[in-house]
Amino acid sequence: MRFSTKELVDIAIGIEESGYYFYTQSRKKFDDPHFRELLTFLAEEELRHKELFEKMLRELGDAPGIFTDDYYQYLKALGDDRVFRNNDDVDTVVANVNSIFDVLKIAMTAEKDSILFYSELLTMHDKDKDARTVLNRLINEERKHIVLILELKERLELSTR
Repeated sequence: MRFSTKELVDIAIGIEESGYYFYTQSRKKFDDPHFRELLTFLAEEELRHKELFEKMLRELGDAPGIFTDDYYQYLKALGDDRVFRNNDDVDTVVANVNSIFDVLKIAMTAEKDSILFYSELLTMHDKDKDARTVLNRLINEERKHIVLILELKERLELSTR
């Protein structure tokens, strides 16, 4: 099985689209304008990342990665569990959201899982400079999301005391 660097970025774009849908659906659960504004901001961050990844996609050449069948199955398993597979998955999760802290916990898990997925791909593309550059950028963007979510959580915890 072979993935090109473009396919890796396509995966990232799909992850950001799922994140955007998650935040926009979660926003509907809250009447508090502060929470709605926060979720709108997070949704916009997902769109910003999607646009960044689409720009990267336009700039990429073909740089294939080579995967063994076993490793491809491992990545598929990571991908299936990593982030929402489709909007129905998001809707099921959002239906069980009861607080803004639930949203932030789910978001944190999704960001960490995305980093794990991209890190595994980085290992597989150790000889492909272009793929490594792309994957490192993806990882750094997801790390920024983690920091942002942690800061938001801390501020919310302080404001509810």
